[in-house]
Amino acid sequence: MNTTICKLAFRESGIFAVPIALVIFAYVLFKPDPLRYFDTVIAVLAVLLGAAAAWRTFADYGSVRAFLFSRPFSPKRLFYIRYLFGLGIIAVTGMVTAAVIAGGVRQSVQQILFANGWFPMMRFEELHCLTSYFLSSFLAYHTTLYFMLTNRFRPPLHRRGIRLSLRWLGNLFLVLIAFGVVGGVGFTALIIFWNESTFPACRIGEWFLFIIFGIPAVIQFLLLPRLGVHCYNNQEVES
Repeated sequence: MNTTICKLAFRESGIFAVPIALVIFAYVLFKPDPLRYFDTVIAVLAVLLGAAAAWRTFADYGSVRAFLFSRPFSPKRLFYIRYLFGLGIIAVTGMVTAAVIAGGVRQSVQQILFANGWFPMMRFEELHCLTSYFLSSFLAYHTTLYFMLTNRFRPPLHRRGIRLSLRWLGNLFLVLIAFGVVGGVGFTALIIFWNESTFPACRIGEWFLFIIFGIPAVIQFLLLPRLGVHCYNNQEVES
């Protein structure tokens, strides 16, 4: 049964996730400049991958949702398998990217096609770009999943009082996180750009970027599974 759920999830999300992953691999292979701690293109592609994995895996268009919840597995099990499947897409893409870099595939392509003088000196240093990849994709995955769950599974907006207030406070919280991430990334990019030759300034920018991405990602990783299980257990499914 777990395999069936995963097959359905891949059929829905693969049409978007696979092309984005292939673009990431191609970019890593053919970019002639060294991959830095924060690479804008990798970060943007990671955000697209995380958002696509959450959106397509949990979309359930048409009568799919009613069909799934009529099957003999619990809503909790359905949610966790889908949730882990989405995380698996991100993890597998990151691990393949790491293998391309650390295994010398990128180095070989760069030396053969471009006679790139950065290698082999930069081969393992470029693994630092995976930090921004994983944090960006996890943040996008959980943020998209949050809005998917709350907009699809929560009670209608006509309910007033504490529940409605908590809903809007939760949305506001995530919007503030998004603005904080954008501001933090922009500030860090400026630090690295204007002080690229200054080692301490680059390290400060890296740690600042890690904090801005890392804290929201950890909070969401701890809270989203419980929210998802609650929504799946208490939703109303159309007949």
